[in-house]
Amino acid sequence: MKRALVLSGGGAKGSYELGVYKALKRLGIKIDIITGTSIGALNGAVLSTGDYRKAKKLWLKMSSSEVFNYTFKNSKEYPKIAKDIIKNKGLKFDKAEAVLGSVLDEDKIRKSKIDFGLVTFNLKSRMPKVLTKDQIPKGKLVSYILASATCFPMVEVKKIDGESYVDGGYYDNLPINLAIDMGADEIIAVDLSAIGIKQKVKDEDVKIDYIKKDLKNDFILDFNPDSAKRNIRAGYNDTMKHFKKLDGNNYTFRKGDLDKNYNNISDYYIKLLKKILISDESKIKLTNILKNKRYQNIFLNIKQGKSLTREVNASLEYLGSLFGIDSEYVYSIERFNRKLIKEAKNLNYITLDRNLKGKMLIGYIYNKYMDAEKKDEVYKKLFNIALIFQKDFLAALYLIAISNRYPITLKSDKFFDEILSSLKK
Repeated sequence: MKRALVLSGGGAKGSYELGVYKALKRLGIKIDIITGTSIGALNGAVLSTGDYRKAKKLWLKMSSSEVFNYTFKNSKEYPKIAKDIIKNKGLKFDKAEAVLGSVLDEDKIRKSKIDFGLVTFNLKSRMPKVLTKDQIPKGKLVSYILASATCFPMVEVKKIDGESYVDGGYYDNLPINLAIDMGADEIIAVDLSAIGIKQKVKDEDVKIDYIKKDLKNDFILDFNPDSAKRNIRAGYNDTMKHFKKLDGNNYTFRKGDLDKNYNNISDYYIKLLKKILISDESKIKLTNILKNKRYQNIFLNIKQGKSLTREVNASLEYLGSLFGIDSEYVYSIERFNRKLIKEAKNLNYITLDRNLKGKMLIGYIYNKYMDAEKKDEVYKKLFNIALIFQKDFLAALYLIAISNRYPITLKSDKFFDEILSSLKK
């Protein structure tokens, strides 16, 4: 039985793959084969020697100014920058070759027990070059690794023996089939969701674990240590979550903490849902008429006595993203909830954009419920809001549910009262 690690292309996003490798080592998962395209080929070559520290050291000191003699200052200008670079026939790669060549030890890669393969693309013949380390002529291994990572047309072509080679993503940005050809029975494929062609998997019987991440805010040529640190942590956390050692989706929690959190608040949370959404038959009918699938699923789960863990966890993560809580770290649920409360207390309705959703609406719902003396009247108002703004309503409900343990007093705001009054008129 042979297990392969397949690393996709993705330029500066590739530091994420180091985090995946670190987690696999921590989990004791043995890797026999590594295949890679583009930055995945570069990472794979170093990691095939088992030298994680060298790979990490490279990423934490690598910057675009060092690699390309070019600094990317403003993420909003990335599309324009990309057009300008292509217009000028791509960035020079000779400086990058000097930096990367010092890290890539051909002898060590060849002697490693972990087999290694890569994909590059011949620009003249329009044909892929799919190679294992044994198929690459001696003295040319580093050149082919760099050819695989030549992100054309953003980067100028790589010449080898008079032939022009470019990024392997022009043929297969996630070389699973290469790993299969090299004898892999099980595959862990790291997909950075970067632009590139992916070949259809040739053998459906091979077990494949996909660890997929879309690092939307990272530009593929903007190498910088801060992003690398963040992505390494994300790769580690996502892999530990994939193999059920940590919990969460976009955020990461200690194993078992989300279940503990749900058990603590579920009775109160479901009680609130029943009072606001299904206290009488007319509300259920109206919700069904509007074909609100989210609530219909909630009603069904409540009726059948099933858990609403998914809804609760989605709400707490949505609040985390709204409040700008950092997603890099592993949280205890107590620490995460305290951060939510701290951010909720800091809401300033005067300076917020007055739109009918998001933090402002959540704060309004929370205040309306907590301040009301006549709860039945409030339930009617909240039901109307809940029909339109399901996500924000459920998030506010989560804040209300945890308020028993973490008391909150939010700043009041009359803006929504004025809006609702004008709607009645």
